[in-house]
Amino acid sequence: MLSLSLRRAGYPTLTAASGREALELLSTRPVGFLVTDGRMDTMDGFELSRRAKSLRPELHIAMLSAVFVASDAAGTPIERVFEKPVTVSGLVEWIQEFSDKP
Repeated sequence: MLSLSLRRAGYPTLTAASGREALELLSTRPVGFLVTDGRMDTMDGFELSRRAKSLRPELHIAMLSAVFVASDAAGTPIERVFEKPVTVSGLVEWIQEFSDKP
């Protein structure tokens, strides 16, 4: 649903079913932003963010979570934590801070 909403807002998206799949996409596709969930099986959003940033240092990373807050992300590559339920407009505003897209 989030991916569809972002596409409707004019942003191309890729989706991954796991942290491992996300890392595979990051290693082969041009990606500027990563939006991850905090809790995932096998690799949580914190570990994914660290590995993703090592692959792509220029990557901007946000986390969506019903459990974690911004202070939990201190010292990680996560730039913003959005509390669930997430508004697409809030996410788009965050993306626009870093992009040329109006």
